[in-house]
Amino acid sequence: MNNNQIEIAQAALCEWLTGREEMDGKPPAKLQFAFAIRDEQFENRIFFAFKFKKTVLGKWLIGIAGGYPDEESTDCSVVFSGFDDFPSKQDDAVELAFRMAGFMMQFSAREQMQSRFKQNLEYIGSTELDAEKISQQFVKTESRFFLTIGTADIPSGRIVVADPLCYMSGDHVIAPVLEKEIPKGSYPVEISIYRDGYIGVRMCTARLKIKETAAVRYELATPIPETAAFKAKDGVMSGFPVDAGMMCFIDADGAKAYEQFILNWHKENPDKNHYDDYFAAFFAESEKELPQYQREGGDFIEWTNPDNGERMVMAASGLGDGFYQCFWGYDESGEICELIVPMVDPDIFEE
Repeated sequence: MNNNQIEIAQAALCEWLTGREEMDGKPPAKLQFAFAIRDEQFENRIFFAFKFKKTVLGKWLIGIAGGYPDEESTDCSVVFSGFDDFPSKQDDAVELAFRMAGFMMQFSAREQMQSRFKQNLEYIGSTELDAEKISQQFVKTESRFFLTIGTADIPSGRIVVADPLCYMSGDHVIAPVLEKEIPKGSYPVEISIYRDGYIGVRMCTARLKIKETAAVRYELATPIPETAAFKAKDGVMSGFPVDAGMMCFIDADGAKAYEQFILNWHKENPDKNHYDDYFAAFFAESEKELPQYQREGGDFIEWTNPDNGERMVMAASGLGDGFYQCFWGYDESGEICELIVPMVDPDIFEE
């Protein structure tokens, strides 16, 4: 047992208690170490249970502090008391300490995850990108993967990046056409993927590869003003909204053909939903073919419009709905080599 860890935990608990309303701003009249607990359900972290009194003649109450990952650590990350009576039986006291530690571990994990989701929102809202950071997403590790998920036909040379399920059908079309054009042709779409025990499998960056060269810098991809998602007095906003957890790369004229396909489909299927009753089957088949890279139900497809024979690629938008940016990637010769949509920064979740 590490006495230094006990002293740090005791000091942390004393400070925490002093700031509680139940203590009226006063430190505990008495505070004593009781026992240590450690269990696999807490990632084998070490916690110390203490008994304390609010007043000299008061009842003994129980509190815990610790969360040390090993015997040498001095990081007391968890401090808590519910101001419960310290049980008279040792087994009952240990059981209560375990419940308190379990509660705080879950609470701490939720707080950390909320913080990381917030950081990721800032990441997808950024208008500047580090080329090296993006390239590392396309390097395979134990938690990172990447693959080509389809081909997008761009016969007009003009590209739309948008939410295909919500904002490219019906009366509320928001499908920004990017200002810069690329050579007419068909281009592979790649996706970087991150997987861990907290957020599961997530699509990180979708990439339309225009040339085989590597991007050394990125530049925000601005839309043609009249097609921008939002307009203001000082200009237009780049990026696109997502409300159905999906993004796509599609030709600008192909986007209009897609919209017409969806309108016609709804005329023929007035009481049905174009995702649940049409696209879901394509995603399910994709998951069946590549289950190790997707969540249940599927995360990406290459879809061919039966009306014009053109292909588009859809992919799940990282952590879900939000407002995403897209960027042109330039190679060493200064030529556009790719178009990307950053959706999840895996570095945030690997910390």
